[in-house]
Amino acid sequence: MSGLNWGVGDLLTVTKLAWDLYHKCYLVAREAPEDFRQLVNELASLQGALRTLRDDYNSDQSFLERLGDPRKDALDKCLGSCNATLQKLQTLVTKYQELGIADGKQFWMKLKWVTKKGEIADLRSRIMVHTCNISLCMSSIGKYRQDASSGTMETSEKLGPVARSQTEPWIASRSKVTNDSPKELDEPEGLGLWGLRRVYTGATLVEPTANLTSDLSPPVSEEEYSEDRSPDAPISKSKSVPHGRLRKASTFSVQQDKETFPPSPLASKECSEDASITPPSQKKAVVGSGLSNKRGSKGKVYEDQGGVVDVVADAMNELAKVRQKERSDRPLRIVRQDPIHQADSILKERFQQFAEDELRIRRLSAKDWLRVATWWLLKARSHVPELESSVSAKASLRICSDSTGQAYVDLLKSSWILHTIILHKNNLSSLMTDENRKLLYNLSDGINEGLGKYGSPDTSQRQALMNQNINIWELLQPEEETSDEDNLLPGVDNQRWITVEQDDAGGENEIVLYRTFVIAAIGSKRYRIKSRGAPYMLILSTKDGESQPQVTICNQSGSISLTRDFIPDDLKDRLNAGSPLSTDVDVKDGVPLNFGRMSVTVAFANDGAQQRFMDFPRTYFNSVKRREPRQLENATETLLFDRSVDLFEQLRPATLKPLNPRQQWRSCNLRILETTGKEGWRTTRRLVVSSSAGEKQPWCTEMFLPLSNVRIHREGAARVAVIKWSDCTHEQSEHTDGNYNRMYSYVYNENNPNLALSLLFRNSADTTDFENTVLKLSSEPIFSSSTGPNFRHIYSISDVDTLIKKYKAILLAHTRMGWRYSELFYMYRDTDFIYDYSANRVRFPHVYYTDYISSHVEKLYKPDPGTVPSFSHCDKKVGNVSVEFDDEATSFRFISALTSGHDLIFSRPTHNVIIKAPRRFGSMRSNRCQAQVQLWLQRDTKGGRNIRLVVRWEEKVEDKWLTLTIQRGALQRSKDGNRASLPKGSYERGRKLDMKNLTATDSRASKGEPCRKEGPVSISFDAVRDREEFAALVEGLKEAVLAKETKIPVDELTN
Repeated sequence: MSGLNWGVGDLLTVTKLAWDLYHKCYLVAREAPEDFRQLVNELASLQGALRTLRDDYNSDQSFLERLGDPRKDALDKCLGSCNATLQKLQTLVTKYQELGIADGKQFWMKLKWVTKKGEIADLRSRIMVHTCNISLCMSSIGKYRQDASSGTMETSEKLGPVARSQTEPWIASRSKVTNDSPKELDEPEGLGLWGLRRVYTGATLVEPTANLTSDLSPPVSEEEYSEDRSPDAPISKSKSVPHGRLRKASTFSVQQDKETFPPSPLASKECSEDASITPPSQKKAVVGSGLSNKRGSKGKVYEDQGGVVDVVADAMNELAKVRQKERSDRPLRIVRQDPIHQADSILKERFQQFAEDELRIRRLSAKDWLRVATWWLLKARSHVPELESSVSAKASLRICSDSTGQAYVDLLKSSWILHTIILHKNNLSSLMTDENRKLLYNLSDGINEGLGKYGSPDTSQRQALMNQNINIWELLQPEEETSDEDNLLPGVDNQRWITVEQDDAGGENEIVLYRTFVIAAIGSKRYRIKSRGAPYMLILSTKDGESQPQVTICNQSGSISLTRDFIPDDLKDRLNAGSPLSTDVDVKDGVPLNFGRMSVTVAFANDGAQQRFMDFPRTYFNSVKRREPRQLENATETLLFDRSVDLFEQLRPATLKPLNPRQQWRSCNLRILETTGKEGWRTTRRLVVSSSAGEKQPWCTEMFLPLSNVRIHREGAARVAVIKWSDCTHEQSEHTDGNYNRMYSYVYNENNPNLALSLLFRNSADTTDFENTVLKLSSEPIFSSSTGPNFRHIYSISDVDTLIKKYKAILLAHTRMGWRYSELFYMYRDTDFIYDYSANRVRFPHVYYTDYISSHVEKLYKPDPGTVPSFSHCDKKVGNVSVEFDDEATSFRFISALTSGHDLIFSRPTHNVIIKAPRRFGSMRSNRCQAQVQLWLQRDTKGGRNIRLVVRWEEKVEDKWLTLTIQRGALQRSKDGNRASLPKGSYERGRKLDMKNLTATDSRASKGEPCRKEGPVSISFDAVRDREEFAALVEGLKEAVLAKETKIPVDELTN
């Protein structure tokens, strides 16, 4: 299509092709992968840009003839390259169209996506660049049309008085939808014409996270989207970003000169003479053959994806500058100053003197002056609350008291600053940012509404105004003074609280609950200066989703802004100041607020302001008090996890689908609290979810959470976690009381979860912390090993019921079908275990675990309607567990962690172990069954290191365990190469092994003492090398251990 030859038919052909491809791809995007959804978004932008160019031609079909050759060539290359890319995509779509597009899910099941993923990504990058290039060509053509047109005034007259009052004739002409477009192009509006213009002049073309929803519907215009989409609509799995609300580019500094802005298609002819925009054909990184050095003469996009991103970024920066210039050319519309309510010549002179005194110290921009004027408007409203209400009748206030008189003076200050300083012609260029425009409009309306509620002041009243505080600057305390090298007003961000409307104060994610002006004693007592009025603003705010309200105190200049969390203890700390902090306000109570580096005592001007300030946090804390650690008599509760979640939703445990109706909340606080009693194995947890501090009706809910068998699944983006577990509400009615009366019990069933939640955290790190908190214990493990996502931990647990009792907790994490969960077992001092050397597996035939008992067990009736059984107490159950390891060294460390002061250094299966009892007639031999022989090294023994021999026979032997201490050199030589013999000595026999002292023990013995016997011990190993390693460890302990660690032969270490 390189030979376009400026035919409207060819332009419409490209537009029609772009729309057809967008429509076809849209239909199969329901179950499409992420990359394809991004491609559909880019197609939407491209077809919108082409349609806008088509509308330009339809509105003025002669403008193509008036274009110069460079612009014609640039547009020709842009459309030709765009057509080539669309034809390539058309070939791909036609190839797979026969698979059927009626069912998107069926389509993507048939299509082998992996083989086409790279090709789709390349097409998406190309389409993004084409959209950017066409947008730049449109901007350049728009400027050319404006510069070349000599009939601008005639066009303005035809557009009507509204358009004549603005400097945007081109936009006014574009706002009309043409009716002479071909019928086949009357497709849905997609992004909408105005939405497209905002997209092309923003910081990014389409945000990277933009997506099509899983529940697709026909494209709608921007207006329809804003009306139909409510802020409380549920979040879908893949949410589309509304193009009309894309983030805007950063505004330029208010001190920047107007000549630094590139000219705009909407700029006046005078502005366009000062500077000119480079034709698109000359921009190397934008259009034509000069897209980059890697771009061919036919307009093919190079393969370097990083370069494509740079091209788009550069192009969007240029468009952002054009948009900024368009904003600066829009006229201001504010209410004229009321001639009745103006400062007289004396007040104006004093105001001017105060302003000049401050300007000698620092230079103030228009934005700074806007904040100062807003400050005095807010101060006036604080003196007379009726000024803030729009219900009061006009001229209902009179200057008859100090409060109404001071409020009137403050309004005059604000009005004088607005009309004398801010609206001065030298400052207009710095007012053209959207933020400044909004603040200026609100300020103008607020001043006129406030002054309109006063009657016309007479001469005596005007003279009395001089007795009020007429200074336009608040007094600064010595510790508030700051030095600034750039001679600018410090703390620009600190002034974000100074806005006319309370809803506009703070940052984007901050919500202001209450604002008032207070007196404050800041810093050291020796530097404090008494001031008149209330020179500080006290703000109670919260961040979206945060659980703690925040209290902030700031001053007029922004040199100080202190912020900290407002905690429940602040409601109790009420300090009697003894004397007022100000000379003109009698304040009885002061509230101490320590901000870390600076101590502050705040006093309110009246009891009503203090009451309103305290009511907000008091109501919230009372509603969410269940999330705070409880004060229990026989237990201690601690906070383990405290984070904000963007979305909290309850699901059906069996299907993990949303409930009907959906139980979904946004911006919540999630906490996990752990209750620990005198016995460690009775530890339980609570999961508490509460609303954010900004909710008008705060709420809080809590759920029982066990220490183990809580299943977690991480979805797609790592921020989402689905969690399910069981509480104590499983109904069980299998038993009777013996008289055929059914008994009802509600039990805990770890294998049948009945609670499920979906949690969307703010970042993946919070999700990981939540997962670790749920799967692990709160204390530090004494042993830890992991294999992939699964881990094995050993903890040391202590009971303090009567006597201190210590034992071990074994925590094992598992993964099954994408779900992670952990199991918790308790092992006491006297235990039994089996080590399988060949499989590196340890099996515990008898371990304990916790069972959770409900408040409704074996009763003849069900709970009352509306009453749900709750957790009552814990019980102990006996089970068994096996733990497998990847290598021998890890399994040895695991078993060693179960003891106190011993390390396992050797473990082998044997053919048999023979012992001879000290009897007169014959000897008693073992049952010749297999046994496991272990050597344990005792750590930190005074006078040397001891080695312990531990033997465990098979299950058919009653006294399974034998333990004894081997002295160095005690091993006897034997004729058999696989036999190791020990001389007659003392040993212990028992059914269990004391893991603390590493001795065999028997519960039948008195006071649990070991059963001691004497006799020789003979061990027959399965292999000679096992006997040699055994002998090396016994005879050459240090060398053998070092050889085991360094893998150096024992003989070399000995020599």
